[in-house]
Amino acid sequence: MKKIIQATAFILIGGKSERFGRPKWRVVIDDKNILDRMWKSCEHFRYRYVIGKNQPNRLDKPFLSDILKFQAPINGLYTALNYANTDWVMLLSCDLPLINADIFIKLWETKEKTMDAIIPFANNRHQVTCAFYHKRVLPNVLTAIQANDYSLYKLLDNLNSTDVIFNDDIRFWNMNTEQDFQDILNSIT
Repeated sequence: MKKIIQATAFILIGGKSERFGRPKWRVVIDDKNILDRMWKSCEHFRYRYVIGKNQPNRLDKPFLSDILKFQAPINGLYTALNYANTDWVMLLSCDLPLINADIFIKLWETKEKTMDAIIPFANNRHQVTCAFYHKRVLPNVLTAIQANDYSLYKLLDNLNSTDVIFNDDIRFWNMNTEQDFQDILNSIT
């Protein structure tokens, strides 16, 4: 029996992908596009949604449009926190195509009542777009947005967050360019 994570996963596909040159979520690895891979990796979540600017044609998954117009992951977090029916949300970017369910379960198991966020620390950085956020952080997110401060890293300074250490972990390989994509393909073959 699979363990259910009582949270909502929100997969972000709204980025411009300027450095990549095409929508990252459509890229195929092992016969599956990244969005389908991520959707499958989130199968343990109570609910799952895709967030972006505009709903793509033929998308077969529940979709939510960003509430605000600007382009930044904090907009996806703001949208997720406003729509979630659960106390916790998982913000997940398509920049991390190798992410898997084991990561979410490990993060979820560290949850405590007083925490605002559960953040993986991997490859020498906080992985803020693969993290759990509690709905109570919505006022902090709104304050940051109103101050035009769109950094999720800075947002962490105002949250009671915990880090979960993953060291150098290929599953957190960030895909921003076509070269990153080719390197990822070469590493898994």
